[in-house]
Amino acid sequence: MNSINTSLAGLYVESSDEQLVFTLKHTQVSAKISGNLSRVEVIQSFANPFTKPLEAVYVFPLPDEAAVDEMEIKIGNITIKGNIKERSEAEEIYAKAKQEGRTTGLLEQERDNIFTQSLANIKPGEQIDVTIRYTDILKFDAGKYEFVFPMVVGPRFIPGTIIDESGDTNIVPDASQITPPVVPQGWRSPHDIDVTVEIDSLLNISNIHSPSHQIQIEFLDKSLDKSFEQPLDNKILVKLDKEDTIPNKDLILRYQVAGEETQSNLITQSDSRGGHFAVYLIPALEYHSDNIIPKDIVFLVDTSGSQQGLPLKQCQELMRLFIQGLNPDDTFSILDFSNQVRQLSDKPLPNNPANRSNALNYINQLQAAGSTRMLNGINAAINFSTPKERIRSIILLTDGYIGNETEVLAAVQKNLQPRNRLHCFAVGSSVNRFLINRIAEVGRGISKIIRHDESTEGITEFFQRINNPVLTDIQINWNGEGESPVIYPQAPPDLFAEQPLILSGRKEDSIEGYLSISGTCAGCERYENIFHVKFDETVENSAVAQLWGRNQIKYLSNQMFNYQTKAGVEAVTETALNYQLLSQYTAFVAVSDDVRVNNDSISLQAAVEIPEAVSYQATMGSNSRMLRSISVEYERGITIDSGNTDWMEAAPAPLLNPRLQIVNPIGLDKAAKSELIQYLQKQKLPEFTGEIVFELKIKNLRVKQIIVDESASTIKDDVIINQIKQLLLGWKVPPTTPRKVIFTLQIM
Repeated sequence: MNSINTSLAGLYVESSDEQLVFTLKHTQVSAKISGNLSRVEVIQSFANPFTKPLEAVYVFPLPDEAAVDEMEIKIGNITIKGNIKERSEAEEIYAKAKQEGRTTGLLEQERDNIFTQSLANIKPGEQIDVTIRYTDILKFDAGKYEFVFPMVVGPRFIPGTIIDESGDTNIVPDASQITPPVVPQGWRSPHDIDVTVEIDSLLNISNIHSPSHQIQIEFLDKSLDKSFEQPLDNKILVKLDKEDTIPNKDLILRYQVAGEETQSNLITQSDSRGGHFAVYLIPALEYHSDNIIPKDIVFLVDTSGSQQGLPLKQCQELMRLFIQGLNPDDTFSILDFSNQVRQLSDKPLPNNPANRSNALNYINQLQAAGSTRMLNGINAAINFSTPKERIRSIILLTDGYIGNETEVLAAVQKNLQPRNRLHCFAVGSSVNRFLINRIAEVGRGISKIIRHDESTEGITEFFQRINNPVLTDIQINWNGEGESPVIYPQAPPDLFAEQPLILSGRKEDSIEGYLSISGTCAGCERYENIFHVKFDETVENSAVAQLWGRNQIKYLSNQMFNYQTKAGVEAVTETALNYQLLSQYTAFVAVSDDVRVNNDSISLQAAVEIPEAVSYQATMGSNSRMLRSISVEYERGITIDSGNTDWMEAAPAPLLNPRLQIVNPIGLDKAAKSELIQYLQKQKLPEFTGEIVFELKIKNLRVKQIIVDESASTIKDDVIINQIKQLLLGWKVPPTTPRKVIFTLQIM
């Protein structure tokens, strides 16, 4: 191998025979499924091909609602268990261990479905295995269970003004952390993935298949059903075919389970933290055609560059089926977005032959190009003219490849009208499932994800379902002694045909009681189901408690789409530490006892494949940011807002905010305080009078995180706070500034 410049961080190096060097060698996934729960173990194997110690960094996806509760590293025959810590503390432990020459691992959550694994001080020629374990709930859709393991983080569109050379912006300050480098076009990463899934059920399993991968199926236990004197296929092992191990698409596994037992299920668990329960209910209800209510349907289609090719073709086919499946008295409209928002008409159209014909022509002419300005599309759909006395359903079709997810979710949460619903349909091999699922959840709708090469059968079922809810106005009540349990979701959504209601609860005093679930059926009849909830400390089912903790974290995080608050961050951190869970504010860290290397090391970030069927040129083309690696140029999947790329220091500006002051600073010395005041006084701030208390987290002379103390602030307006937040992210932090700064921004 040629000599390399080890002073630079990078992705890979180019050897004399033009081969790329990759540090991530293999991933082994082992899942065990029981009922609607899965327990998954992921083993990532990192190797050091260099003559110097190595730090390997790998950005990868996991399911967006996975409860990650274990991490460990294995060095030869030694296994080091990771400990959950507050994130900044874990980062400090990792940095100190790295400096000391100890082998150390750090597992962090960047987004609900994006994680970073850092592994420092791998000896030359050495392999180290990192193990991650999590619990997740299987999705149930149209009579089928669905197990999904995501394999690759797709490239994101990053809006905003660039802060520095990393590609981070004032809207997406962690852009560099969620967009890993991409293997160059024409190259194939040697990183393979093996997956085994063991399904253990008391009931017959049938129609097991994968629309994404070639699989091998083995029947492990052919026991005898004494009731019918026939064999049961109730324990099955599924493996990936050896010819289908490239990690460039989500693994999707679907199967059916026989029996009425799938209609409801109650699991409880009790420990020192209280009694926990999980309810899984599929009401046996049908929607009758004589109950159809005229609706207004808005189709919102993503036509950005990442949709180019097969994804857009599938979306077009979906749209044709939707248009043809409208109820006679429905109205509809079509909007599509990329750099701009376009529309079929400026008002909803009656469902007649002429309008359907115009709609089909519009659909056929759609082309994919440009950036994914989803926020503009969402706002246009929400504000689109609504016919009086009509329920509106917005159907978003997208792959979700954006970096400003919280900005979009905040807009939906704040602006969607009470009687409106926002459903999300995604097409692709590795879509942003977190955004797809969360948009539908916040929009009180449902989500559906299919591959770009799947049949249209699921499309028709999806549209029929969202058009016809079977249970609405769902109420959850508890009857019994003691305090009432905390149950998630707190506001249950409408239920659609063959869709389960999943509840997760915690009752701190563990006193039994009765859980009542009621609602209005499609035929205006009252529905009610009552569960007797008893907590048994002898039952060992820690997954029930872990999943409740994960649901509480999700609920608390949903309250911070606009901006992070001190109370919210503290509550998430407390829950995550109490339930030993990974979160945005906690991390797992593992450290070897002995010093293993000197500190003269190199740092490399593992490359990922471009997702299957995603156009390389459309997502990584002329608008992409090129970054310099050790000896070759590579592309990081960041598409930058080309109109806002100037991150260099601007010329001196006049004072625009002379009345602005910073009071009660903690962590700011006199010089840093003066610099920050001067910086803010020269910025165009929104007009306000009052105080906002900020906490800044500093890393590498950058503001990386901003938290607002709402209880101590007199300004609550999210527009004002977010504008100031974006400006603070662009402040060039003095070298003497500590990792945490607190101050009150005051204009009187």
